[in-house]
Amino acid sequence: MKILFIGYDARYKVVIDTLKIKNDVYTLGYEDIDNVGVGNLNNINEYDIVVLPMSGIKNGSASNIKVDSSIFDNYNGIIYTGIKKGLRGNVESFLDDKEICFENTMITVDGIMDRIKDIDKVIICILGYGNIGSKLYDRLVSDYKVIVGVKDKEVGCVNNSFSTSNKKDLEYYLTSSDLIINTVPINIIDEDILNKITGYFLDIASYPYGINEKDRDKYNFKYDLYSSIPSKYAPLKAGKVLLKKF
Repeated sequence: MKILFIGYDARYKVVIDTLKIKNDVYTLGYEDIDNVGVGNLNNINEYDIVVLPMSGIKNGSASNIKVDSSIFDNYNGIIYTGIKKGLRGNVESFLDDKEICFENTMITVDGIMDRIKDIDKVIICILGYGNIGSKLYDRLVSDYKVIVGVKDKEVGCVNNSFSTSNKKDLEYYLTSSDLIINTVPINIIDEDILNKITGYFLDIASYPYGINEKDRDKYNFKYDLYSSIPSKYAPLKAGKVLLKKF
């Protein structure tokens, strides 16, 4: 098979090295992998499989490669990625595989725990109680006071949960916490709260993140955008997990 990897993603290096043994592998955006071809976007249908970064195509780019998503409108092969937004055709997300999603989540949680290990914290606010938020809560609740911000219908899912749509509660808990971990890929935090935040804000959500990019740059608070955690924290382990899809 002919397989094209578009846009750099560190966890794909082990995938490429494994697949190139029995397949014709081509890349765009990788400079440190031997014995692969140089990809071409002019005739995308020459490839049986196209692999995009886990973040998909964002603002016309697949990581470090400019890509117009319309080139896939008439593509006959399979596209593998993480986030499928904006893509048409036969698109498969690695994260739709329950086993891969679980293992990816656990690597992400391990990466977050490593990131926050040296931060002074007594009160922690987690925004979102999905795959990552719930696992983080389980890891932290025995050692810290943990408050969880959730959707209205999820209030009561754990002790000390509140609705993020209640702006008064949202402001109170954000400004009272030593560490805020946002897992929600929605701009749920209004600008007027930002200059009141004194704790460390770790945003691990995908685009458009928890805070509007233009708003957060106006204020001097401890903001840390930590995205694509498996590719940064444990790319080899994360890549071996993704190989199960092939």
